[in-house]
Parts: sequence; C-alpha cells; structure tokens
Amino acid sequence: MLILGEIHTCLLRNSSPVRKTVVGELLGLMRGEPVPMSERPIAHAVSPDLIRGVDCWLPTGSGARSRGVGTIAAHAVITAGRVLQGSAVTRAVPASSTHRQPWPHYLSRPGVVEMIGKAAATDVADGFAAQSRDPAALDLGGICEWIIDKVQLSPRLDHRAPFTSRRTTTRWVANIIDQPAEATVRFTVEEDISRSIVLHVTEKDIPAAVRFCEDLALHDWVLTTVLRIVDRTDFGSRDGRQVVTSLQPAVDHLMHVWMPGAHVPDSMTPLWRELERRPGFTRQWDATVNRVRDQLSMRTLRAFHGIDLVASGQPQQLGGIGAPP
Repeated sequence: MLILGEIHTCLLRNSSPVRKTVVGELLGLMRGEPVPMSERPIAHAVSPDLIRGVDCWLPTGSGARSRGVGTIAAHAVITAGRVLQGSAVTRAVPASSTHRQPWPHYLSRPGVVEMIGKAAATDVADGFAAQSRDPAALDLGGICEWIIDKVQLSPRLDHRAPFTSRRTTTRWVANIIDQPAEATVRFTVEEDISRSIVLHVTEKDIPAAVRFCEDLALHDWVLTTVLRIVDRTDFGSRDGRQVVTSLQPAVDHLMHVWMPGAHVPDSMTPLWRELERRPGFTRQWDATVNRVRDQLSMRTLRAFHGIDLVASGQPQQLGGIGAPP
C-alpha cells in the first residue's frame, strides 16, 4: 500500500479572522455532516471528506505506464480562523483485475485508487514525489484547488485579505512499514512555493500521518509567509512608521498561529522531534520572531526618545514619529 497526498495552504480571504459559527458554515460542504472543531490550544476545524472519482495515468519515476482508477478523499481545514488548507489523499493499491471495474466497485472503496499495470509502488512513489511530472498524470493539486475555491467563494467572507501572500503546495508520500520504531520523515523545500514530504509509517498510523502532513504544511506556510514579510521590510531605509506598518500583518495575523503538533496525534511526535533537529523549524521561527520584536522595540524607543542611532554611535534628532517639537 502507498499513500499519496497533497496539501495547498493559503490565507483565508477575509479582513479579520472568522468566528467559530462562520467556520462551521464555510466547512459545511456536505449537508447533514458535522464539522469537527477544536478550540484549544488553537482553533482548528476540518470539513467532511468529499469524494472525487479519477481514471488517469499514475506518475512513475521510470516512465512506465500504470493506470489509476478509483476515488480521492478531499477536505478543507481552517486554523485560527485565518489559514485555509485544501487536502487531498488516496491509498494506491494493486488492482485485483487487469481490467477496469464498474464505478460501483470503486465507489464502495472511498479514498482508494487501484493501480492497473506493471509499475511497482516504489516507482509510483518516486514519480509522484518528483518535482516535474506528466501533466496528464494523477493531479491531486487540482482537487485541492477545487475544495479551496468552494470555501473562498463563500458569501460569508468579505474577500478582503489583510495582506498579500502566496499559496504553498506540499506533496507527500507515505510508505507503509511494519514497526513503529522505523517511522521516519524527510521534508524538502523544492522551490519557492513547492515542498515534498516522504514518510514511513505503520498502516494504523495513516490517519495520524494525514494530520501530521497538514500540520507541517500549515507551519511551513506560516514560517514562509512571515519570512517574506520580514524580507520585504527594508529596515535600513525605512522610517519607524513604515517598518511598523510593514511588520504589522505578521504580528496581527500570524505569530499566534505557531503551535507545531498541537492537533497531531501522539504517535507522530517523534517525527516532529526529527524535524526540530533538522532542519530546525522552531529555531528558525524563534530567530525570525525575535528579529521582528527587536525591530519593533527599537523603533518604539527611537520614536519615544526622538533620537536615531547612527553608525557612529552618536545620537541624532529625529524629525519623524514622536520627535519633540
């Protein structure tokens, strides 16, 4: 068995964080199905799974032809009333027949794609995780975009984002192992907005692995977005007001979202520890947040005292915010 997944993460298009009641409406994508929500330690809600049928080629590392027929399970996730994710996942298993079955056969197995052909699971895993793939092959990203659009187009949103940001794409593959002690994770930043995750987990931990990958994608997006905000803030040439205005979105909308593993099952804790060791997510986050706070503190002190600290170390009167008459 092979688990294939993809997660797209973005800012919810609303000028302020949405309340719990609105989140329930946004994620009520299937009439009559409940929307699980959690308020502690941070607000988190998941929509019911929507099922999409597929009949397409599967990506392979070798280029061998393998047909995939079955269904994809997709859902939306909203965290802190601010961050939206579209997540699609399927289990790729060998087909019991060399021929395509009637659709009722596949619909009876939601979230399962049967592989028809000679390609091995490892070949499909390599092809799916590759940065460049055949555009005609299985496209979980299109399903992620479809479910994100269902949420973003809701009239319950005012469609005014408080700042500009980019979506990230996280493609992940889970290989099934027998012993929990052998669980591993490899996270790779492929390019500016693309990431990949390769996991080895037990079959009973598949639901936990889905949640782990969504949590990792969430925190990677938050870290990436805050880093972009900091990079766009030219500390050397801007005055105090401009710096504060530039950094304000990070403080108002993102810094409180950082809680790695808060909604991840305990069985995935060792994988988070591995990521904290290398590449060291929290170390980079702490350094970035401290830089933001130091800049805001320094600008506040300069404005309060009406002085600027020049390279020579001599104080200089400011003509800007807080300068004395």
